[in-house]
Amino acid sequence: MEIKAMFFSPTNTTEKVILGIGENLSNKLEYPLTKINITSLKSRGKSYSFNKDDILVLGLPVYAGRIPEVLDEFVANLKGDNTLAIVVAVYGNRHFDDALLEMKDILKDNGFDIIAAAAFIGEHSFSDILAADRPDDKDMQFAKMISDKISDKILSIKDGATVEDLKVDGNFPYKERGELPPLSQETTNDCISCMECVENCPAEAIGEYNPATIDHDKCIICCSCIKICPVDAKIIENEKILGIKAMLEENFMERRDPELFI
Repeated sequence: MEIKAMFFSPTNTTEKVILGIGENLSNKLEYPLTKINITSLKSRGKSYSFNKDDILVLGLPVYAGRIPEVLDEFVANLKGDNTLAIVVAVYGNRHFDDALLEMKDILKDNGFDIIAAAAFIGEHSFSDILAADRPDDKDMQFAKMISDKISDKILSIKDGATVEDLKVDGNFPYKERGELPPLSQETTNDCISCMECVENCPAEAIGEYNPATIDHDKCIICCSCIKICPVDAKIIENEKILGIKAMLEENFMERRDPELFI
């Protein structure tokens, strides 16, 4: 048996949650752990198949209540062989809406047996105060707790227990994806050309030799460049996105807690 921890994590919040769960499962079950980071465009050019001895922990961020559209084809091409799977959605403190159900449905149709699902909170990509610094210690304690419960379920399945259809929150048809304008990311004169944004952009949308340029057709508005800039030289200027940011910060500041479906 082997734990496969797969995550798309432009701002590192989903990665922290998934590795926390994966490492706890690995320690509890004494199964080896393999990390599969699908954040880079190159990594998503590969195909991934899993066998019946694998346990997949798949973590994706939530974009407006759905899985990121840029991952639709990639996730649809994941292949399992009665592979046990745990799906995890990480959202910015508003709600995960239909993302968990969407993940579960896609994997179930592709040969995976979904045995657990969880929703965690990560600092919102548009904001530095909405769910700031999350996942935090309390979130990671929850990750450990659910890992213990999931480990017990895995062991019971290995002992012959039936895998029942997992019920998760969400609705079908899934909510329609809203249309967002181009990011209009600007680079101020504070830029030191460290190229961190170029190296970490999951869409390869920033100019390879000039971090002040951006291909709006490629940009997925993950805000990795803004979060990672060591001198805060990346800013958002688009009024619609700034309006969404203000609305979220006005209405969704109250702390939400992670949830487990098992």
